[in-house]
Amino acid sequence: MQQQMHPRGRMFRYPQGRGGSGDVPPYDMGNNMPLTIGALASNLSNATPEQQRTMLGEVLYPLVEQVEAESAAKVTGMLLEMDQTEVLHLLESPEALKAKVAEAMDVLRSVAAGGATEQLASLNLS
Repeated sequence: MQQQMHPRGRMFRYPQGRGGSGDVPPYDMGNNMPLTIGALASNLSNATPEQQRTMLGEVLYPLVEQVEAESAAKVTGMLLEMDQTEVLHLLESPEALKAKVAEAMDVLRSVAAGGATEQLASLNLS
């Protein structure tokens, strides 16, 4: 299992690659194979908020990785900031997940571009 640092300093486990934890993802981006989200929701209801976030992250990460492998950990962390019902919707809908991943990547790109602009602006040309 790969350890990922959350921006707030908490550690979360995300499986490396698809099926790294032995769990089957809710769907395969290629064939939309459904898994019972109800079972996941039931497990979430009996868990602490920290456990809920970890559980959702472990299911969400391999799906995000299929869409955006290079930034999967960052994007997964961003998506986990959403309301839990919205995250569950992303697990059920490949189209919604792709759209949210694209949105998160746009945010990451704009932040990266903004950082480069600030670095250029701070250069002294004397």
